[in-house]
Amino acid sequence: MNFNSSLIYLLMALYLTSTLSAASLRPIKVTKVSASSVYQTNLAKNAVDNKITDQSRWLNAPTQEGDIWLQLEWDIIRSIQGIHLYSAYAGLDPVKGLTIEFRQENGEWVSVPSARIEANTSTALDIPFDTTIDVKTNALRIIITNTKGRIARVQEVVIWPASNEPMPPVKKITPPSELNGKVVIPKIYINQSGFNTTKPKRFTVPTLNDNTVFSIHSAEGGPALFNGLINKKIGDFSAFEPNDNHEYVIKAGDHTSVPFTIGLWQFERITYQNSIDFMVDSRHYVGNYKKACRGSFGWRDDHHFAWALRTLVPQYLSNPSAYDRMPKQIKYESSEIDFWGALKPYKNNAPDIVKLIHWGADVNVTQKTDHEFLKGELAFFLYAWPMLKQWLPQQNYDAVLAFVESTWAKEVANRKYPYDKSGNHNLFELKIKIGSAKGELPPGHSIMPNLLMYEVAKRDKLKNAEHYFDAAYQQVDWIVKNLDWENPVNTKGQRLSEHLTMTSLAAFLQLCPTKSPKGLKSKIQQWAKIMIRRSNNMWDFRKLTDDGIWTPNGEKRTMWNEVGNVVGFPAAVLAAEPFIEDSASKERLHELAWSHMDNSFGRNPVGRHFSYDAPREIEGVEHGWFSYYKGGIGMLANARFVFDGAPKHVHYPYHPEKGNYGWSEGWVNFNTAFNVSLAYMAKADSKIELTQKSNEITISLRAPLNFDITKNEAITLTVHGKTSKVVTLTEKSAESPYYIAKLKISDLALKPGDTLKVNYGFGYMETTASIKIK
Repeated sequence: MNFNSSLIYLLMALYLTSTLSAASLRPIKVTKVSASSVYQTNLAKNAVDNKITDQSRWLNAPTQEGDIWLQLEWDIIRSIQGIHLYSAYAGLDPVKGLTIEFRQENGEWVSVPSARIEANTSTALDIPFDTTIDVKTNALRIIITNTKGRIARVQEVVIWPASNEPMPPVKKITPPSELNGKVVIPKIYINQSGFNTTKPKRFTVPTLNDNTVFSIHSAEGGPALFNGLINKKIGDFSAFEPNDNHEYVIKAGDHTSVPFTIGLWQFERITYQNSIDFMVDSRHYVGNYKKACRGSFGWRDDHHFAWALRTLVPQYLSNPSAYDRMPKQIKYESSEIDFWGALKPYKNNAPDIVKLIHWGADVNVTQKTDHEFLKGELAFFLYAWPMLKQWLPQQNYDAVLAFVESTWAKEVANRKYPYDKSGNHNLFELKIKIGSAKGELPPGHSIMPNLLMYEVAKRDKLKNAEHYFDAAYQQVDWIVKNLDWENPVNTKGQRLSEHLTMTSLAAFLQLCPTKSPKGLKSKIQQWAKIMIRRSNNMWDFRKLTDDGIWTPNGEKRTMWNEVGNVVGFPAAVLAAEPFIEDSASKERLHELAWSHMDNSFGRNPVGRHFSYDAPREIEGVEHGWFSYYKGGIGMLANARFVFDGAPKHVHYPYHPEKGNYGWSEGWVNFNTAFNVSLAYMAKADSKIELTQKSNEITISLRAPLNFDITKNEAITLTVHGKTSKVVTLTEKSAESPYYIAKLKISDLALKPGDTLKVNYGFGYMETTASIKIK
C-alpha cells in the first residue's frame, strides 16, 4: 500500500468514528453476519467492525461459483433508510454492481428498487432507500452483481435506521487521479458507456493533430482491432462492429480512453429503465420525497411546462413491448388531500409507464388545471386511449374528455403560475408569443394538442373535429410564414422545450400530408440545414449561433443550465429526418442525434456525464457531473437518474480547466426532454418487413427490444386483414435484433389481391408495413 492510500484509510477511519460519535442518529448494530463464502482470514464480520482498511475487510473466495452475497442481521425489526458501503483495495477496484434485498416478516426476500447499482467506480457509496417501499426488517442481503475478478472487496457496511434525521453524508475516498484537488483531465472524449452496433461511433481528441493514427484494442490488451485517422479532432470507428460483450479502449498518440462496450441496443438497455425510474421517484407526494413542493403538480418542480404526458405518451407508443416488460414499482395510493383521485385506479399489472401517464392525467383533472399547457397535455392521454384502455377503466377516458371539452376554449386560467407568459389560454386561438431561454413558451406548443384532438374527434365521432384541425393548421401556417430559424430564440434558445416545435411540425405533415400548409416540408428542410451547419465542429455539437456562441448560458455563473437543449435535440432531428430528401443530410442528422446523446454521456469539453450519480447508477460511466443541488423546489437529490448539469459557454470549444462553472440543478423538465428523444430514437430504429412465400407470410420486426441476449423472448403484435389477429413473434436468435413470425395465409382468411397490414406501436409513433397477397 502506498503512502497516499494509507493516509486515505486513516482519514476515513477517523471520519467514520467522529461521524458515529457526533451525530445523534446511530447506525444499526449488526449482530449476525453471513456470506456466500470467505477467503482466508477476510471474514464476513470484518464488514461491520467500524474499520475501513485493507487489513479488515470481507473477501469472497476467488473460486466461488454462483451469487456473491453478504447478509447482515440484527435483533429487532427496524425501518431502514439506507446504507453506506465502502469497498476497494488500495483505493482501487470497488464493487461495480450490486442489488440489496430485505427480509419481510413472512421470511420472503424483497428487492429495494433504489438500491440497484451498476458500473460504480466510487470507493464509498451512499445508497439511500427511496420511500416507494417501506424497508422494515431485521436483515439485509447485499448481492454483488459485478466486481473485478468476481471478488468483492468490502471494507465496511453501515446501516442507517429511518429517522427524522437524514443519513450522515458518506465520506468519499478520493481517487488517486484527484488527490490534492488535481483533477486528471481526459484527453480522449467519448460516450463512457459505449455504443450501439450499426450506429455512429465517434470521439473527440482536442489535443492531437489531424491524420494522427488511432486504434481500437481490447481493454485487456492485445493488438489493434481497428485503425483510423483523426480528422478535424474527431475519430470515427463506426465501421467497427464486434459481436461480443467485451470492453474496448481507444489509443491515439500517447492517450488511452476509458473502457467502453459496443452492443445490441446498448444505449436503450442502459437508459430505458433509468428514464422510468426518474419519473417514478420525482412525482409529487407519492415519489421519494412526499412533502409539499411549491410550483409543482404531477411532478416536483414541474411548474406548467414539464411536458410530462407529451413525452411519456410517445415513449410508450413508440416501443410498447419494451415498457411492458419492465419491473413494476408503482402501487396505487389513495389521496388524503384531494390532490388526485378524479380518475379511477389502474389495474395492478399495468406497466409503470402507463401508471405514470394515468398519474399525470389524474392530477390535471383533479386539480382542474386549465392552463393551456396542462389541459393540452390531456390530448395525449385521449389520443393514446386505444393503447391504454386494456389497463384503465372507461371512466378515465370519460372524465378526461369531459374536462377537455369544458376547458379547451377557456381564456383565463384558474390560478397563477410561476414564469407564466401565456396571454390567452384558449387553445383554439393562434399563439404568436414566444418565450425566453427559460423554456416556458415555445413556438407551436398548441399544434400537437389540437392535432391529436382532431384525430380523437374523428376516431370517436365527437363534435368539432374540424375546429381542432383549423386551430392546428393555422398555427402551423403561422410558423411556416413567420418563424425565423436563423434566430436562436426560436430554436436552441428555447432550452428544454425546443423539441416541441419540430416534433409538432413533423407530426402534422405525417398525419395530414395532403392537408398541410404550403411550404411546411420546405420549412422543415430549412431548419435541418441550419442545424447541420451549426454542428460543424469537433464535438458534433449544435451551437447557439454561427458566430461563436455555443450555449445560451450568458456570462453569469447562475445563468441557465442547458441540459434540455442537448438531450432533447435528438427528438427534433429524428422527427425532421423523414422529410429530408438529401441522403448526406439524412445521414448527418442521424449522426447528430447520437452525438448529442454521446455529449450527455461524456463526449463534451469536461469529459463528464450530466448526472452526478452516474458512476454508481449508469453502466460504464467513470466520471459524473461535478456537483448536485442539495434541496431546491423539486428535492431531487435522491431521485434516480437526475441530470444535474451540462458544459456552459465558458467550457467550449475546449476549456476543461474551467471546472465546475455555473449552475447545477436537476429538473423534471430536463428528463422529459430526454424521454421524448428516447421515443424518436425508437421510432427511427424500428422497421417491419413482410415477405410472402407460397401460402406463408413472414413478419420480421426490428425494434429496440432485445436487452438481454442470454434469453430468447417473445412479443405480440396485431395483424390486420379481413379480420384482426394477435400473433406472437420470437427472437430470431437470443442475440438477434429481429423478431419473427410465420403465418399461413389460409389462417388469415385472405385471398389474392387482399392486403395484410402489420403495425408496432401506435399512431404518429407507430412502425407499419403492408403487403398485397399474391
